[in-house]
Amino acid sequence: MSLPGKLSLAFAAIAGAGILLAGAFGIWNSNQEFTRERFARERVPEIVDQLVTFYDDNGETWETEPERLPLPSYAVLYDKEHKPIDKVRWPPRVRWPRIEARRRAWLRQRIPEVALTRDGKVIGFLRIAEIPHDDEPRDMIDVVRSPISWLGFGLILLTAGASGAFMSRRITRPLQELMAATRAVATGDLAHRVPVRSQDEVGALAQAFNAMNEQLDRSQRQKRQMTQDIVHDLAQPIMVIRGLAEAMQEGAIDKSAANLQTICQEADRLETLTRNLHILEQADSKRLSLSLAATDPAALIDRFRTMYTELARKAGMSLQGTVTAALPQIYVDGDRIIQVLGNLAHNAFQHAPAGSVVTLSAHKKEDRVLVAVSDEGPGVAEDDLPRIFDRFYRTDAARSQAAGGSGIGLAIVKSLVEAQGGEVWAENVRPHGLKIVIALPAIA
Repeated sequence: MSLPGKLSLAFAAIAGAGILLAGAFGIWNSNQEFTRERFARERVPEIVDQLVTFYDDNGETWETEPERLPLPSYAVLYDKEHKPIDKVRWPPRVRWPRIEARRRAWLRQRIPEVALTRDGKVIGFLRIAEIPHDDEPRDMIDVVRSPISWLGFGLILLTAGASGAFMSRRITRPLQELMAATRAVATGDLAHRVPVRSQDEVGALAQAFNAMNEQLDRSQRQKRQMTQDIVHDLAQPIMVIRGLAEAMQEGAIDKSAANLQTICQEADRLETLTRNLHILEQADSKRLSLSLAATDPAALIDRFRTMYTELARKAGMSLQGTVTAALPQIYVDGDRIIQVLGNLAHNAFQHAPAGSVVTLSAHKKEDRVLVAVSDEGPGVAEDDLPRIFDRFYRTDAARSQAAGGSGIGLAIVKSLVEAQGGEVWAENVRPHGLKIVIALPAIA
């Protein structure tokens, strides 16, 4: 049976049970009321007449043997001063007198105390402790057995079933939509969304599903774009190498040192791209090899300047470094930090104009050491700043493929820095230029 069917059946069963219980209680209560009214109308006056007659025959007094009183076992007699003439005789079936007394008190509220009068004077009081059920209330039984009652019960049960079916549809409809959406996602339709029809837990589930699907869709698009960019970046040097090799093999061009150098440069480009992709894959899978140790940031900057001063000169720029005194040590992999700074320097060498200065600085801020690489290039649009660390993301001004960048240099920077507990961001320098800041936790 489907879930809507089960819910409809459950609603109908619960409604039916509720109707039966309510009906049973109503019949019992009506039976009690019917019995009380009939008893008060028929039996109480009869008992009163018998007691008044006994009072007259006994010399206008209640003093007599208790057995002589024409008093039923379920009644209590008091004199005019409300003193009991005879004690309450508990029926043999009563086991808990206190509970029975409370029940009788409730019954007495329904049947008021009756005053016994003679010639306008009160001679006593009669209280009914318990109403006997000698006669079956035929009127109520006839009502219960009436076909109209059963027809009404059937109509109520049918209405309960219809209401249950309606409610079950409202409950299961979002679940059915979620099931259809999961099947659509399983077939690759990541653009499918589930309508949010409520603000309860089911609505929250639909919102979470839509958010997950949107994230999957975005990730899938980024993956496809990254694959296309990788293929493009790999294909370009391969085409150059293949073209030069085939032309030299066919004798179309000479096997000159310049052509061989171009082939070597493109092969180096392929090797660098492959190595960078391997680094990203290791970072994503948490398998990046790191040799962490307490390191002096000033020593790292001096080492970097020694390695890259000549490269800056060949690019027509100068490399400067400023370090504040007494920097705390940082717990990092020194070689990886040099690799990070090298990627930032290459990015600056590609986009800053000739004759400009690339500045490397370091200072302490709170519990971190901030290392920054600044250039005097065109900078980056403010809207593009948060995205320049995305893989294969390029801007028109600062990161064009025509300039020779692979589009993953800054992505590697971010992966390496975050793997060592750091943070990286970009800022525009006024009036022009770009500054990349690396924040690394300092050793206390």
